[in-house]
Formats: sequence, C-alpha cells, structure tokens
Amino acid sequence: MSKAEKTIRRESLVLRIVWMLLFLLVWQIAVPLLAIIVVAQLLYRLFFGAPSAHFMRFGDSLSQYLAQMGRFAVFNTDAKPWPVADWPQAHVANGEAAHDPQAKHAAANNDAANAVAAATEKPATSTAVEVNVEDAEVAEVAEVAEVAEELSVQQTTEASDQQTPEEPK
Repeated sequence: MSKAEKTIRRESLVLRIVWMLLFLLVWQIAVPLLAIIVVAQLLYRLFFGAPSAHFMRFGDSLSQYLAQMGRFAVFNTDAKPWPVADWPQAHVANGEAAHDPQAKHAAANNDAANAVAAATEKPATSTAVEVNVEDAEVAEVAEVAEVAEELSVQQTTEASDQQTPEEPK
C-alpha cells in the first residue's frame, strides 16, 4: 500500500470517528426519548384500551434510527443515518390494532352522513335537511337523522291525507 493510500484511509477513519462521536451524542438523546415514548404508549394503552397510532409510528421509526446508528458504529455499514440520510419510515404494524381517534371520528361522521342521507331521501315535495357532518358530534347527527325521519313521516302522512277525499258527514 502506498503512502497516499494510507493517508487517505487514516483521514477517512478520523472522519468516521468524528461521525461516530456525533452519533454517540445523538444516541444519548434518542434512547431516553424512546423510553418516554414507551411509557407514554403504555399509559395511552391503559386509558384508551389500544395503543396510539402516532406513538407506534414514531417509536418504530426512532428504533430503526437507533439501529442504523448502531450498525454504522460497529462498522456493519458505511451508510450514515439521519441527518445525512433520510429519516427511516415506520413499518406497518403487525401487533395490536392502534387507537386512532381521527379515523374513528371520520368513520363515525361517514356513518352519520349515510344515516342522514338515508333519512332525507323523500319525494320531491319534501324539504331538505342540511347538516354539516364534519362539525357535528355523532350524537347530534343521530338526533338530526331522527328529526329528519319524523319530518319525512309527517310529510308523507300529510300528503296521503290531502290525496284522500274526506268522507261526507
């Protein structure tokens, strides 16, 4: 090996040591952060009955980041983790189903919107009931659906009463 090659290898090793020290400092922040996520996820699971989807995604990507730093530090790879590379993407969870309040709220809104749409389907003479499903709570939407159904029944009854002639006295 020539003297120039030895110098390049030594400089590259010195640069790698600098990166390793930097990642060691990041490691000291990331491990306690992961511990906080673990405790928060446990508490979330205790209170809501299912783990948080947000904590699951962030915890998975953070643990992958820690694995990338470890692989770089033990010379298993030359690929440097974030901030040099992209932040790792979370894998699809294959454990317990996550509690996602936004998805639950969206599903409830869709169910309520379908109920309102079914209740407001009437003959052309009926009045339309407008509901802003996004802003309404599920209970309010159900109440509106009941009112719309009652209105539909009343209008149908009134229409049938108008069509039938009254009996003479």
